[in-house]
Amino acid sequence: MIFVRCIVGLFCTVVATSFAYAGPIEDCSQKNDLRLSVRACSKVIESNLLPEKLEVTYYFRGNADRRLGNTRRALKDLHRSVEINPSYKHPYIELGIISKNRKNYKLALEHYNKALEIDPRFAKAYYNRGNVYFGMNKYTRSIADYDRATDLEPNYIFPYIGRAFSLLEMGDNKAALVSAEHALRLAPRNAHAAEIRAHILDEAKRN
Repeated sequence: MIFVRCIVGLFCTVVATSFAYAGPIEDCSQKNDLRLSVRACSKVIESNLLPEKLEVTYYFRGNADRRLGNTRRALKDLHRSVEINPSYKHPYIELGIISKNRKNYKLALEHYNKALEIDPRFAKAYYNRGNVYFGMNKYTRSIADYDRATDLEPNYIFPYIGRAFSLLEMGDNKAALVSAEHALRLAPRNAHAAEIRAHILDEAKRN
């Protein structure tokens, strides 16, 4: 008897009823324990448990290593992922984040543009590209990308926060407050939304 198991909407694989390999596969894709994810993904790769979706496994391990601060290892896996499948959009987001953190904005934009070439409705790519434009002080462009992200996914809170920061830099405190409060309605406990809302209110009191 065979079961089909799906991992966070990104891939499915067939495993036998013994579920001998279910642990590493599931642990590889989880995001709460990053070191466990790295170990599990390594086991999946070394044991060749998902040869038909190897690019996904490299992506998950690269994502975990990037979040752990292991940038060199992350880059190796993320590049390996896109080498295996250049049309797999998710690694380009991680590559873009690394490039942005290094202030290589040109390369970051290339990664996000590639992701959008693959999927023009990829809200996460618009949001992250907006972050690059924000880092470049191109606030009109950043707001355009944040708006596109929220058009595609109205409940995606981070573009509202990014828009609030951009509007604040442009001196439009009123519109920035509206965006921050919208983010807080979607996620009342989000620290970033609460932080910028408090900052905007403090600015208003001083003025």
